[in-house]
Amino acid sequence: MINFEKWHGNGNDFVIVNSIEQSFKLNKGFIKKTGDRNKGIGFDQLILVGLPTKHDHDFFIRFYNSDGSEAGNCLNGIRCASSYIWKNSLAPKNEIIFKTKQNEISCNLKPDNNVSVDITKPVEDFWNPEARKKLEKIIGGYFFSASIGNNHFGIKMDSIQKVDLDALYSKLKKSIKIPKLNLSIYAKKDKFVEIRTFENGVGETLSCGSAALCVASHLMNKDKPNKVIIRSIGGELKFQSNFLNILMSGPTDFIYKGNIDE
Repeated sequence: MINFEKWHGNGNDFVIVNSIEQSFKLNKGFIKKTGDRNKGIGFDQLILVGLPTKHDHDFFIRFYNSDGSEAGNCLNGIRCASSYIWKNSLAPKNEIIFKTKQNEISCNLKPDNNVSVDITKPVEDFWNPEARKKLEKIIGGYFFSASIGNNHFGIKMDSIQKVDLDALYSKLKKSIKIPKLNLSIYAKKDKFVEIRTFENGVGETLSCGSAALCVASHLMNKDKPNKVIIRSIGGELKFQSNFLNILMSGPTDFIYKGNIDE
């Protein structure tokens, strides 16, 4: 039996498994079975918390989408993993340094179940001018692309409520030859930015921290605000420019714990 806890950050939900205190074989079939919302537990990502691989971080962490594929990063997930670690007294301090496959990320405990993440700004725009013009014709408007361990594509719109995000994602996947592409559409309001995200290997989620970070970073680079609030279906994430890094903060919530057959 594998022990787990279910958490969510703004509705972005996770099954968190501690691989430090229990040994098991994690395979694609088990992940897909567990991730099925009708026949399993259901989650956007399964998070595996492990021992550090080097002395300069506290934990090594991996993320798996509900279709069994591995994601390079997940910022809502890493915040929930931090809260899981504090709840279970696995680290006796208010700052945790994680190593992922792509990044090193620092998390800090804040009041009211909030967790802040200090992370390097995403790498932006990997298109040559000719490819950008072709994509602008396909999209019919302005877009940006960025990478934060996973690839994100953002399209600015006047309104995002009635857009068929599944159809738009399918259309772009045929035109854009980028593996594991995540798509966001966003609209600027007076005091915040609305966003919807289709995550590779998952579908549309209530929130996506990495996508929100990429949109916030892009707006900070383009329009120069020091602070940005990103509002998804699931709730709000706050971002603040911190020189070469960005500080992201938002809530985490414990749902329940249980165990499942390996």
